[in-house]
Amino acid sequence: MKKSIYAALLSAIICPGSGQLWLGKKWLGWGFISISLLCVMVFMNHIITRAQVIAKQILAGNVANDLSSIYTEVSKVALDAQSQELSQLTWLFIANWALSIATAFWLGAKQDKQLSTKKAD
Repeated sequence: MKKSIYAALLSAIICPGSGQLWLGKKWLGWGFISISLLCVMVFMNHIITRAQVIAKQILAGNVANDLSSIYTEVSKVALDAQSQELSQLTWLFIANWALSIATAFWLGAKQDKQLSTKKAD
């Protein structure tokens, strides 16, 4: 398998930046990984914070302890003021992942070309 395809698959399936690490581009790979981890940490922080608010409302008796009431409270997150920020963060995460795949493929293609040139000599 060509390095370009293997590196792109690593970045697509394993983690953004893993293809760059495999190709030896450590700073670039860790950059993609850092952005991904930061996005995931912000997402998780928002989810945990929202879950704690709903749990407190259930314990206080403001929200019934049944699936439909809890679902209604969870659905209100889309109307939340933070939903715009989360939408932008989602696009940042997707763009980072796509750029990681494209960069890994491009860097791998360069290395494939160098290898084929060396073999031809």
